[in-house]
Amino acid sequence: MTKHKSSFAALLFSAVLFHSIAVGAAVETKKKEAPKKPVTVTSDIMEAKTSDNMVVFKGNVVAVEDFTLCSDELFIRYDENKDVKEIEATGNVRIFQQEKTSTSDKAVYNRLDRIIVLTGRPQVKQCTDMIKGDKITVYIDQDNALVESEKGSRVKAVIMPDKNCPQDNKAGEKPISEEARCKGSR
Repeated sequence: MTKHKSSFAALLFSAVLFHSIAVGAAVETKKKEAPKKPVTVTSDIMEAKTSDNMVVFKGNVVAVEDFTLCSDELFIRYDENKDVKEIEATGNVRIFQQEKTSTSDKAVYNRLDRIIVLTGRPQVKQCTDMIKGDKITVYIDQDNALVESEKGSRVKAVIMPDKNCPQDNKAGEKPISEEARCKGSR
């Protein structure tokens, strides 16, 4: 009887272990799925480079997903399933998301990991607070950022006592749409 109990315990342990591995794999797979939201892009010119799995947009580019990204040029790269895997913006880059405004010379958005890396005089403003560095990594889903400086330079943050956020504006004032903000320069 103890032989059957130990066989049953081993079988039960194997089933639990297999289920844990399968659930863990499913969770890991779920984390790595590309977002299913559309990316809408408008520009003056669009060039499809099918053999390179890339589309290039030039001139007054506005891309909208969970945020609005404005730039002079935008490169969208696709994976083997033709899903958007990376968006690279260059020239006069501005990103608007709720109260946050980010500016830089270049931004690379890894859509799978939902991370934006800003380089070339990057800065992020939220209400009246501001951060600057040589490289700013924005983790969209965690609402976090990492600001780094190169050797010999330093990170700068200005934290104001009065935030003066858009939601604090008086009733009746119309907020400026993110796309309308693209028309301005950095």
